[in-house]
Amino acid sequence: MKKIPQSFKILYVVFGIIFATIIIKLYILSIARHEYYNKLSVANTIKTEILVPTRGQILDRNNEPLAINELGFNLALRNRLNRDELEQELAFIATHIIDVDVDELRETYQKFNSIYRRTPVTLIDFVPYAQMQIVYATMIQKKNIVITPTTKRFYPNNASAAHVIGYIGASDVRDRENDRVSRYTKIIGKQGLEKYYNEFLQGQLGEKTIQVNSLNQQLRLIQEIPATSNNDMKVSLDMRLQEKLDSVFSEHNGAAIIMDAHNGEILAAGSYPEYNINDFVGGISHKKYKDLLENPYKPLINKLISGQYPPGSVIKMGMALAFLEFTDTTEKTIINTPPYIEVNKHKFRDWKAGGHGSADVYKAIRESVDVYFYKLSQIAGINNISLIMNKMGFGQKTGIDLPYENMGIFPTPEWKMKNYSQQWYVGDTIVTSIGQGSFLATPMQIARYTALIASGKLVTPHFAKELGGMPTKIPTQDVLTKFEHTKLPALRLGMYQVCSDPSGTAYRVTRSTKVTLACKTGTAQVVGIAQDAIRRKREADMEYWHRSQSWITAFLPYENPKYVITILIEHGGSGGRGGPLLAELANTLRDLGYVR
Repeated sequence: MKKIPQSFKILYVVFGIIFATIIIKLYILSIARHEYYNKLSVANTIKTEILVPTRGQILDRNNEPLAINELGFNLALRNRLNRDELEQELAFIATHIIDVDVDELRETYQKFNSIYRRTPVTLIDFVPYAQMQIVYATMIQKKNIVITPTTKRFYPNNASAAHVIGYIGASDVRDRENDRVSRYTKIIGKQGLEKYYNEFLQGQLGEKTIQVNSLNQQLRLIQEIPATSNNDMKVSLDMRLQEKLDSVFSEHNGAAIIMDAHNGEILAAGSYPEYNINDFVGGISHKKYKDLLENPYKPLINKLISGQYPPGSVIKMGMALAFLEFTDTTEKTIINTPPYIEVNKHKFRDWKAGGHGSADVYKAIRESVDVYFYKLSQIAGINNISLIMNKMGFGQKTGIDLPYENMGIFPTPEWKMKNYSQQWYVGDTIVTSIGQGSFLATPMQIARYTALIASGKLVTPHFAKELGGMPTKIPTQDVLTKFEHTKLPALRLGMYQVCSDPSGTAYRVTRSTKVTLACKTGTAQVVGIAQDAIRRKREADMEYWHRSQSWITAFLPYENPKYVITILIEHGGSGGRGGPLLAELANTLRDLGYVR
């Protein structure tokens, strides 16, 4: 037998190895990894689409729209167009769509166009329905132009209740990491109710599973889970009242609240000056935002809950309750009230140059007798006063359904030591007793405290009335002792006399109302008065920023308290400055049928 050459043997071995490798590979592909490739095959034929929900509307208590979704279209160009095609399509778009910048559209396309991109490049996020309707039939004939229905948030009332409603804006990287829905909607609530209730308003994503062929054409629907649709929100605002509030505040800066004294529903609320929230929806211009930031009257701050002001004399009812509990005085105890008291060589003057002679608790509230509070605060002591003021909600958040609420400050010896490393003096107690010194409160805290005096319950202020058609249930708190409840009628009567008695501090400016009011004025100084000053400088003669903060807070009707109105006019001077505004708002409540 002829001997096989060594070279052939090597060749046979090589072929054998190759053949064995092929057999092994076939085994792996056909048997061992059958399940893996089968899954890949299914993945290539089964497609899952995310269904994006439409953002819920916000409606007032009478179903008037506050935030809605305006129907329109976005406009895109197919990717990988050459230069001539691009210029031709841009010129076509510019002749049919009003106010477009061709250079900006070209820059956008060049930025996002890529050989790796599979989807069209969006050039215009939103074209209003009415505008697109005119040119739609012409534009859809262009094969490179893609038109898709979309919605845009719209606020029909522009600036009205801006700080309450808030606005939506483009979601950023952090938003999309923390909120899956915003990855697909590309928007998220940024301020106000839009932010606080964002999770509810944006709804939940849906999902559609379909089978497709190699051309990505749908063969059959396998499963569909619809996106959330029941995400409309009804709030307690009444836009008729809100419009009146805006009107009376047209020449003032500050904040105002109209609230149900028993359940905390807010019927109207404004922080002034306001701004057009529609400017933020598509991205506010640099100039507009700069103007808002540099406005000295701070339109971007929600003064309702973030503005902190010395409350002045509007807190005297709370102080009086502390005195009735922690001193030997009663409602009728007469206290000598000279023009000033002197403590450690420092004179603490009454607001009235000649003093008030003497006062019981009714007169102390009615005529805002400072010396009454100076004297009794030293007997009650700051720690006992603090117990009552904390019950009434000072130095803590109200729990309102808005973001970025401040706590205010009710100063105590512990607070002063912690923040300033200084001991507490008697003078600190005295100035705190008339709402000055380090005492700071938000307008919402004053409204809540007024509601407590009116109804006997500490409410949680809120705007949400219905979520998805289901009524919201916001509990109230009974924070007062039985003894403290028995003293509320005295505080209410004192407030009634402020508005109804000729000696009351608000009598002249509120007597024109169609409903009985119980109120309290407050003039909170922002600059000190020199000890050697013989006569105080008139508020009207001061520079605007040196004038006192003007407060007035009230409940109505006196006989059967239902609603609270709290007004702060920044640097308004005397507390009575808000009286005419209060009277107009009270009359509007009656005219609209809230009060008989």
